[in-house]
Amino acid sequence: MKIGVEVNDFFKRYGSRVGKFELEIEKNTDVLTLLQKLNIPADKVGFVIVNQKKVDNTYIFSDNDSVYITPFATGG
Repeated sequence: MKIGVEVNDFFKRYGSRVGKFELEIEKNTDVLTLLQKLNIPADKVGFVIVNQKKVDNTYIFSDNDSVYITPFATGG
């Protein structure tokens, strides 16, 4: 199945693909599995938003979900 993904530029440092893209995933894929597939350390993720709602790491994706992955807020 296919989902739309947007990954914050912060995760580029971990070798993750960033920006907006479509991704083919297996049925019953959860958030933690997606993060592993994208090379994103789960402990660096602030929020995962699916279809404009915050979800936890056990959320199972559905076909055509829209996913945004953002890090914890950082200051400067």
